[in-house]
Amino acid sequence: MNFTTIILLLLAALLGFLLRRQSKRVLSLRYELANRIREKSAVFDFLNRLGELVTTRLDQQGTLQLVVQFLQDATKADAAAIFLRQPDEPDVLRAAVVQGLFPPLHKTTTDRLLAKRKFVAEKVRKDSIRVGEGIVGRVADTGKGMLITDAARDERVPREASEVIPIRDLLLAPILVRDEILGVIALVNKREDGPFGDNDMSLVTAIADQAAVTIDLVRLYAELSHKQRMEQELRVAKEFQEMLLPRKQPKLESVDIAGFNRPALEVGGDYFDYIEVDDDHVGIAIADVSGKGTPGAMVMASVRATLRAEARGELSPKQVLTRVNAQAVRDTKTGVFITMTYGVLNIRTGAFRFARAGHDPLICCRGENEPLSLHEPNGIALGLVEGDIFGIIEEEEISLRTEKTIILYTDGVVEAMDEQKKEYGQPRLHEVVKTFASEPPPRIVEEIVRDIETFTEGRDQHDDITIVVLQWKNQTEQTTDGLERRVATTA
Repeated sequence: MNFTTIILLLLAALLGFLLRRQSKRVLSLRYELANRIREKSAVFDFLNRLGELVTTRLDQQGTLQLVVQFLQDATKADAAAIFLRQPDEPDVLRAAVVQGLFPPLHKTTTDRLLAKRKFVAEKVRKDSIRVGEGIVGRVADTGKGMLITDAARDERVPREASEVIPIRDLLLAPILVRDEILGVIALVNKREDGPFGDNDMSLVTAIADQAAVTIDLVRLYAELSHKQRMEQELRVAKEFQEMLLPRKQPKLESVDIAGFNRPALEVGGDYFDYIEVDDDHVGIAIADVSGKGTPGAMVMASVRATLRAEARGELSPKQVLTRVNAQAVRDTKTGVFITMTYGVLNIRTGAFRFARAGHDPLICCRGENEPLSLHEPNGIALGLVEGDIFGIIEEEEISLRTEKTIILYTDGVVEAMDEQKKEYGQPRLHEVVKTFASEPPPRIVEEIVRDIETFTEGRDQHDDITIVVLQWKNQTEQTTDGLERRVATTA
């Protein structure tokens, strides 16, 4: 065998290895895509069911029952339960809903009743679990989910529980809202396709995230039931509205971002958000719902959930808004609509592609005292029309490297009034932007708000004021190595 033949054989072997490796990569990507589609479909299905329930009654037990039944069906679990922290004893959890033959998962006595399975569910409901006690208490204490694929070999699973009801595998996830742990979702024994896995955990976590907001809203509503209806609605709506907003600004090497929201005395439905689309793109949203109070907050919560589900991995703002609109048309009543601007920012190049659903114009400014440019691509508000009519919505792309500063705002800014009922207006806003365009985003926001306060002379707001400012940093060479990729999220 000569040298040339050996080289050819080695090259053929290397090519075969690379092809096999690429084939495995393609299969892995297809599998991941299928799981993402499954998870997105499940979340939408859950939101539809939850929406139907909330529009008929605001009932905690009914909501919890829906969550348990949905997750049990979606994951093919034999049994499921939700444990909630008690209002009068925050360090204690009790089972609020139990479905199927659910074993006691914390340290328990060898009660004779446990010999009869029909008494097990009753005992699980009556027992108290302290935060930190057993696997349920540990999840409530740490706020971290737990996936146990081989319960027989896992020391965290109490042996007494398996003696009552054989346990093969377990999945537990916290119910979190605003960094507060409301309770724990627990699933036992997957019936098909082997034990619970990472895909089941991802799905349960996504559903728990959406369920937590509704559970907390129901809890807040119940706590305020003794007060007058109007006072109750305003307070619940304010707290609920705050839950939808980012707790902090995303930290990016190439872009400075500042967001501001100040609700009016009469609660409106303003909203802004930062969404991680993928490693190189961040979604920026600002919106205003036409409804007031709790109904407006609920509509915005539904739109937010749909937007976040659709934004993941999708680089076309038009496609995202089209899908959000289709859901909004189904979920909202006639006459209720949402204006929104949604854009996708490439944090490497500074390209900002956006679409406008009936919202106020986007303002661009290249520097102090430079001329402004207004951008108003066609678009209809969400929730009004569907299909081909909504399809007139357009996309536009702006280079943040060139334009330097972009300002998004809601109509509460330009419609602020003085004592003579004169509006603040766009011309005055434009002058403030031109004057301070070269300042950092937090300073720009501060100066806009200060000028509005000067204009209104302290009069109460009649609408929410929301502002988001993006600014390209003055760097000769941008890099994203080591940047904080996670953007701010809310409950």
